[in-house]
Amino acid sequence: MVAVLVGAVAVMLAFAACSSSGSRRGTGSTTSSTTSTSSTGGGDPSALAADAYIWGSPLVITERTLQTFGNLLGINHLYWQTALSDPSSRVVVGPNVDTLYSVAVLDLRGGPVMLTVPRITDRYYTFQFIDAWTNSFAYVGTRATGGRSGTWLVSPPGWRGTVPSGAQQLVAPTAQVFLLGRFLVKDAADVANVQRLHATVTLTPLGRTGAGATTLGAPRGSPVAVATQDASFYDELGDALASNAPATDADRAALARFASLGIGPGRHPFRDGSPAARDVLTRGVARGEAAVTAAARSQSRARDGWTIRLDIGTYTDVLVRAVVARVGWGANVPQEAVYASSEVDGDGHRYDGTQSYVMHFAPGALPPVRAFWSLTLYGPTHFLVENSLHRYAIGDRTPTLVHNADGSLDLYIGHAAPRGHEGNWLPAPAGPFLLSLRMYLPGAPILEGRYLPPPVRRVR
Repeated sequence: MVAVLVGAVAVMLAFAACSSSGSRRGTGSTTSSTTSTSSTGGGDPSALAADAYIWGSPLVITERTLQTFGNLLGINHLYWQTALSDPSSRVVVGPNVDTLYSVAVLDLRGGPVMLTVPRITDRYYTFQFIDAWTNSFAYVGTRATGGRSGTWLVSPPGWRGTVPSGAQQLVAPTAQVFLLGRFLVKDAADVANVQRLHATVTLTPLGRTGAGATTLGAPRGSPVAVATQDASFYDELGDALASNAPATDADRAALARFASLGIGPGRHPFRDGSPAARDVLTRGVARGEAAVTAAARSQSRARDGWTIRLDIGTYTDVLVRAVVARVGWGANVPQEAVYASSEVDGDGHRYDGTQSYVMHFAPGALPPVRAFWSLTLYGPTHFLVENSLHRYAIGDRTPTLVHNADGSLDLYIGHAAPRGHEGNWLPAPAGPFLLSLRMYLPGAPILEGRYLPPPVRRVR
């Protein structure tokens, strides 16, 4: 069960930027609004309730996720994934075959915790710190800290204690934090090398400096589902706000707007409200859910068969935040990783493994990354598909890749082996499939929206 949940987090993050929720090519969101999102006007209070639903759903999803993992793994304890995913991993969709994950639920209400990491320069790695509002507020790793050894003190908001000598303080915007580590695995034989790092990375409490709770209750819904479809959502939001207050001026202003609906820390406006108030909240859930669904659909646009999103990881637009929380909770900032997904070839036709495809990278046009890139193939239900090579992804670490004489690279995708090009072959099922291109530590052309993967073309 633990491995399943760790895999679930990998799925959330892997599909954060490549799901149907969005493909915007650019570094910003469509608006800078952090308050009104449904904007239906007319003085209908259910419009305000819809705004509150959109605004608060990421926090509720986070709380459910923390509850699920915290109750299973414990609080302030770092758990490590010990084996890469394969086609037998069929509980969660979109398994990652590039990295091993480590996860921890940090509850800082009892005081700070310290993450100590040795010098790691022989592989890409990162620890991502995600606050309760789904913002990735800090990183430790290859990009952020150069792989150097060190101790990082993660402190709650308002903490005024003494930082131990030699430690660097990371001030968390919220009292509860999700910690996610990723360690690149070069091949199956390399898994053991990553496992040996387990004993050298530690997560320890600095000391109990307060009487705050350090346990979490049972989750009221699925850890990654969008908020419940009834108005008890607003009661759940009140409980979540009691643990994690808004961390920005914009979010504090938004909460003030919603006070007239009875929404606030520890408040239960649906349970305690009048029939008329309950009706407003019920209609607000429906309108808010419709707004998120519509935004997800409207943002799904492909170019040459690929969709990419660059406005995730940290948020100023609450509607974008809500959409990403639904389909890719805990997304990386683009500077750490960018994902591209493809459900159709360059001509707009859905992939079919009975056909043969080529993805041609012109000379000098491989993904411009400083860490790694890989192309993973999934079946139509987003699971890995068994094949004779036991190859589920292909990329810059694939030892059999052969480049063309001019430096270009062709990747062959299909059910039938391409004669003479087996080393560059990504096997597909004899039917529908999907593709996901992961690009870690992307260069400026990717981050500025100037680089797009080449189209996948059917071989005529």
